[in-house]
Amino acid sequence: MTDEPLPSLADLDRRLREARETVLGPPEPEAPSRTSNAFGSAMRLGVEFVSGFVVGGLIGWALDRWFGTRPWLMVVFFLLGAAAGTVNLIRAARRLQAEAEASEEQDSSTRG
Repeated sequence: MTDEPLPSLADLDRRLREARETVLGPPEPEAPSRTSNAFGSAMRLGVEFVSGFVVGGLIGWALDRWFGTRPWLMVVFFLLGAAAGTVNLIRAARRLQAEAEASEEQDSSTRG
């Protein structure tokens, strides 16, 4: 037997990458699909909306327990949370729409 060390896996990985690049060319960056992007946006909008209700309700519940004013503060803060959730939802939707229009304009300008 010989005393030569076996090639490492890192060396093998490097050589495989070099071989792939010479045969296939450099790898192209993958753009996120529109479906996954839309799903992420929908989830974000849902969380923005529901979080206002939850936070407002929890704050109202805690204040009701502290002051002993059940259920008035919970109702008031739940409604304030609903308003805040709606405002956040509208703000996020406008931002997403502006980003979509900007990317659409950029795509149309690069095509011709």
